[in-house]
Amino acid sequence: MSISAADILGGESIARLRQPIEQSRGLPTAAYTSQEFFDLEQRELFPKTWMSVCFVEDVAEPGDAIPVTAAGVPIIVLRAENGEIRAFHNVCRHRATIVLQEPAKRLKHLQCLYHAWTYALDGTLEATPYFDGTPDAANAHIDRSQYGLVPVRCDIWNHIVFVNLDDKALPLDKIVKPAADEYAPLNLDDLRLGPRLTWEFEANWKLVFDNWEVYHHVWVHEGVFERMTDEVNIETGRPYTEPIADGDVMILHIREDSPRHAIPRAPAELPAIPRNDAERPFVAAAVAILSNTSATVTYQSYQPVIYTPISPSRTRATMAWYYASEALEPEYAEARERSLDRWLGPTRKFEDRGGIRSQDFVCMQLQQAARGSAVADEVLFSPTWEANVRNFQTWLVDRLEA
Repeated sequence: MSISAADILGGESIARLRQPIEQSRGLPTAAYTSQEFFDLEQRELFPKTWMSVCFVEDVAEPGDAIPVTAAGVPIIVLRAENGEIRAFHNVCRHRATIVLQEPAKRLKHLQCLYHAWTYALDGTLEATPYFDGTPDAANAHIDRSQYGLVPVRCDIWNHIVFVNLDDKALPLDKIVKPAADEYAPLNLDDLRLGPRLTWEFEANWKLVFDNWEVYHHVWVHEGVFERMTDEVNIETGRPYTEPIADGDVMILHIREDSPRHAIPRAPAELPAIPRNDAERPFVAAAVAILSNTSATVTYQSYQPVIYTPISPSRTRATMAWYYASEALEPEYAEARERSLDRWLGPTRKFEDRGGIRSQDFVCMQLQQAARGSAVADEVLFSPTWEANVRNFQTWLVDRLEA
């Protein structure tokens, strides 16, 4: 009999989570620390979602290929000869060996190391040398049309390559529509890749999306967000950021009455992202594409992150920064570095808590450490600020129980 979320977390804990937010209690410690629950997610959650695995620039030219892993499944992402980005199970059809071991450029075909079975970039099986003892295996009686690499659903959104292992999942464009609508005023397609950085931190992947609120800004992001009056109308108690949850998407949307829209901007250090709609107000927005992707856009840069769960207490963050083409010219090099300082800190070490990302990751590590206590089972939500946090947690349980 298969293990369910209720078997691990307890039916009472799930029932409490589903109470109205004022009475709701968050996921218990086991959701963040249990290997059994982590395995359940790998088996029952991630394969049914669209998972980000790399950026389009990883396979920039025909013949470029990269091995990735999604939900524990080895996959090849490549750019075919016709320019299309495709994905395949990274498994030779002969004896189930990994075909592509490391990123490669300008390949003409893929060849398995074990017995040299060879595949075209469209996945077609081209050669099975000496399978019957002869060079071209002419008498092998293998129907090559039936033994090509097995394709994986693959699609692209705003420079991010996604894969999906479930034939029943909606197309990616349907999933990301709320996020696409949020970013509609901006032309993200023509942006160019700038810096990239990968960090690993000692926290469960879910703590990334438990952080999808702005209540923590003034305290965690000292020196970046300094005034509570920029976050909330202190006369009404209404935050200026609206939490939106729609299917597999969560958004932190800055409302038009936010003081940030009225703040006079200093002359921009970097050229702004090109606009599709110059009339519609836009300051910034952060979106999450569940299960493992986030993207933040400011008026000068676009910053997607791919989160890869490694263990119940370890997560890898693959981060990228995209800018308008002009912003990548040498004259803006110092301005780009100052922009990165805001996100990563001057040392580029997240332990130093010098930037937004490092401050968040350190806080997540402290949350993970606290999950070693049974007291952590009694987690509250602020109805004013943390609707997205509860929405994420109920989304998770609903997906696991579907």
